[in-house]
Amino acid sequence: MSGIHDGWTITPWTRHDDLSVPMFHKTHVPYTPLPNNLQHLEVWVPAAYTSQTHAESLPASWLPPPNTTWVIYIHGGAWRDPLETAADFTPALQHLSPEVFESKAPVAFASISYSLSGYPGHSTCPSSPSEYSRNVRHPRHVLDVLTGLSFLQQRAGFGSNYILVGHSCGATLAFQAALRPERWGVDSGRAFVEAPRMVVGLNGLYDLPVLVADPGDGYKKYCGVYEEFVRSAFGDDEEQWRVVSPVYVGDWAGEWPGGRHVLLVQSREDTLVPFEQMERLRDGLLKSGGGKLSVEVVEGYGDHYDIWKYGKQLAGVLERAIDVFRL
Repeated sequence: MSGIHDGWTITPWTRHDDLSVPMFHKTHVPYTPLPNNLQHLEVWVPAAYTSQTHAESLPASWLPPPNTTWVIYIHGGAWRDPLETAADFTPALQHLSPEVFESKAPVAFASISYSLSGYPGHSTCPSSPSEYSRNVRHPRHVLDVLTGLSFLQQRAGFGSNYILVGHSCGATLAFQAALRPERWGVDSGRAFVEAPRMVVGLNGLYDLPVLVADPGDGYKKYCGVYEEFVRSAFGDDEEQWRVVSPVYVGDWAGEWPGGRHVLLVQSREDTLVPFEQMERLRDGLLKSGGGKLSVEVVEGYGDHYDIWKYGKQLAGVLERAIDVFRL
């Protein structure tokens, strides 16, 4: 899990001029030596940060400068929906202000795909029992994310100089990935990933026991759905649901010692995730962050998927996050 394999150099760079600025893109980069169908990631680097601004491609082995700040996205989908993918990040990259790239501090982008839990009842893409990439349980999801982060860090050498962004269950995964990896069964002597300095949560799931048992008015009709995907991802041990929920981390300062900034974005118009999920995490972070962790709340707009689907709102959030990170 900690070794570097050749996934980077076997994946070509291609130029895209349909984003906010011209960028070079690597697609479906495998981050583990024997990947399943979902263990890959996407990478985008603005062409202005390369020595070949007008070229159509780059050598496959080319890497961004080591002082690059990375913005890394984790998609949502309740740990099981195959229609939410690493490509969900693309609309935001189409709407970023070109001013983001005028700074001397370069920025690059990535989006991590990860193994999913079973969803045999999906209306158009039901999972098959023989499809390993869509029949996993915790901690496989977060271990995939950590492996993807480790792969990028070992290749590009950016350490903790990155912002981890997650939507819905991707926000859960982002906060899980910021914690000490021993929580997820990784041997402390094999700490293979450096945690981010900043996490951005978008319409996130942060308290699974409350989401299932008492999500609040307007959401109780979804209790059965919540319980179904939580059991699919984390099993039937309800104590485990508490263990994996970011709200119940009792010592954020100790679990995430390098953490500096959190940006929580939640829409009151979200018909799938209660606003209270964000409020409960905000309170927990402020209580146990040790005074070193700044927590900013931004009230979003639109329904659950709108923040990434149309791109503009997420682009604005990313611009804010990058500005804060660069201070």
